Amino acid sequence: MTNGSIGQGGQSPPARKQSEQRSGDDELARLALSAAFEPGRERLGAAVAQYGAVGVVESLSAGNGNSIELAEYQQRWSSRDWLDQAKVERRRCADEGIRVVVPGGPEWPTQLTDLGDREPLALRVLGGVDFRAAAARSIAMVGARAASQYGQWVAEDTSARLAQLGWAVVSGGAFGIDAACHHGALAIDGGISIAVSAAGVDRPTPASHSSLFERLYRSGVVVSEVPVGAYPNRHRFLIRNRVIAALSPIVVVVEAAVRSGALNTAREAQAMGRVVAAFPGPVTSSMSAGCHGLIRDTDAALVTSATEVIDLVVPRTTRIRGRTDELTIEQDQLLSALTSTPTRLGVLVGGLGVDERHAAADAFVLERLGLIRRLADGWVRG
Repeated sequence: MTNGSIGQGGQSPPARKQSEQRSGDDELARLALSAAFEPGRERLGAAVAQYGAVGVVESLSAGNGNSIELAEYQQRWSSRDWLDQAKVERRRCADEGIRVVVPGGPEWPTQLTDLGDREPLALRVLGGVDFRAAAARSIAMVGARAASQYGQWVAEDTSARLAQLGWAVVSGGAFGIDAACHHGALAIDGGISIAVSAAGVDRPTPASHSSLFERLYRSGVVVSEVPVGAYPNRHRFLIRNRVIAALSPIVVVVEAAVRSGALNTAREAQAMGRVVAAFPGPVTSSMSAGCHGLIRDTDAALVTSATEVIDLVVPRTTRIRGRTDELTIEQDQLLSALTSTPTRLGVLVGGLGVDERHAAADAFVLERLGLIRRLADGWVRG
C-alpha cells in the first residue's frame, strides 16, 4: 500500500467515514497522518473531522490537498510513503505490546474531544492498566523541572495520598515535579500513574528516567501522540501539555516559575473549563512565583493537601436534583442500579450487560457529579 487509496473510492465523506470504522483503515490512516505531521494542527484536525482520516489520506495521496484546504501539507505528504511507514509501526506495536488507541475505540478517553480540532489523531499506549479507566478518575499534577526540595516533597506526598484514595496521577515524565508525582503515586500498592510523553512511548524521556518508565509500564501507562521510537523536540513538549490538561478534570500546579511550561498546561486547562489549582510556596522562592501568580491573577484555587484537591473535583454534598439530565443512558442505568448498600462494579456490570471498563469510567463521572460515592467495599448511590 503506497500513497494510494485505502478507503472506498467514490463514496461521499459520511459514507467513507462509516466504512473506514468498519474496515479498520481509520487506524492506519491516523497513524500515517500523525507520523507525517506534528501533533495539534487544527487545520488538519478540522479536515479529519469533516472528511475522515481515510478521506484526508486519499486526497493527499492523489495530490488533491488543496481540495480539502490542506495545500500546505501536500509537499510533506508527497515526500515519503507515510502509509507504508504506518504499516511498519503498527506491526512493531503489535510485536512490542503497544496499543494503538484512536477516537471511538474502547480505550479512548472521551474527554479528549474537548480539544476540538486539536484532539490527537491517535495515541500509542504502553502499560499494564486500562488507559481510559485510569484517566476517568485522575488528577493532573505538573510543575517545574528545576524543582526545590519543598516542591518535590509536596508533589510526592500529595500524589501518594491521591493514589491511596484511588486516584490516578497524570504528569509528563520529566525531571523535577513530574518525576516526583509519578514516584509518589507508584509508591502506593495499587497506585496508578499516567505519563504523557513528548517522545515515542518506548523511549524514556529523559533517558535517565528509564527505571521510572519501567515502573510506569508495569503499574501505569505511558501515552504519546508521536510514533514509536520518535525523539522529542521543543514543540512536542509544549503541545503535549494540552493532552495532560484534557485528560483530567483538574490540573494542579505544584511549583512553577513565572515562565514555566507548567503554566502553559494550566492555561490549556482553563481554556477548556477545567478546574485549576496551585500550591503556595515561600514568597522568597522564584520557583513558586508562577503558582502565586495563578492564585492572584486567575480563578485558580489555592490548595494545601490531597483532600483539598479532591474536594475541588468531587463535591462533599450530593446534588442529585437538576443533574440527572446531564447523564448518558448508560450512566443513568448505572445510577439506577445502585442503592445504599455498597456494590462492586463487577457485580453491577453482570446485571447491566455492559463492559466493566466503560462502567468504571461512567462511575467516575457520576462521582464527580456528586451522584454516587466510592467506599472501600463498593459504590453507593448518593
